[in-house]
Amino acid sequence: MPIFSVRRTARIGAAATAVLAIIQPVSSQDAPKTIQVVPADPVVGEYVHSQMELIAGLRLNPDGTFEYGLTVGSLDERAQGRWKRVGRRIELTSDPRPVAPVITTGAVELAPDQAFAIRVVAPNGRDVPGVDLRIEFDSGTPLESYLAGGPWSLPPGEVRTPRFVTFTMDAYRLRSERLPLRADAGTVATFLLTPNDFGVVDLTGAHIEPGGDGLTLYRPEGSMQFKRTKG
Repeated sequence: MPIFSVRRTARIGAAATAVLAIIQPVSSQDAPKTIQVVPADPVVGEYVHSQMELIAGLRLNPDGTFEYGLTVGSLDERAQGRWKRVGRRIELTSDPRPVAPVITTGAVELAPDQAFAIRVVAPNGRDVPGVDLRIEFDSGTPLESYLAGGPWSLPPGEVRTPRFVTFTMDAYRLRSERLPLRADAGTVATFLLTPNDFGVVDLTGAHIEPGGDGLTLYRPEGSMQFKRTKG
């Protein structure tokens, strides 16, 4: 189930303080370059969504900037930028626009007497967990699998010749190019994750609709209802 499909709003309480703490303040270096002053707009304030292990916060500032943060399980995401009222709707624009992470081809390492393996590593050399992969062969149906955070090998009995691999991390909107793959026994094909703005989501084009004592955030993944916190 998409994490943004929830319509139920839970109690706020101490969760409000926790989630608003994960929202990163806008620094002087990356603050939106153009701001507007929106005095007396009733939508200005802090809002929280809380559900099971998911908690999210949204802050609409009177200067026309916003900050957003979400945490659920191992996923954290945040955003910042500008908001403006267009009729009843509040339209969001991320500023600066985040640069998506990418996965590219790295070195091929020797591993004598070992089966061929694939690794996806971060800049610190550690294996990256939570990466889906899709391998295309010289014939037949592609194979889809998952990297749990270490080397991955072809299933026993697979005799087809791999030709290409594609990596995805849907939660971070990451999809690699279709990368050539040579699966020689005794080698490890290493692929490199360049984080860029890993965990920063682009809310450009998303919008908000106020209602009652809260608001609803609409984005391509779905909608999420927020309740205003009591200051």
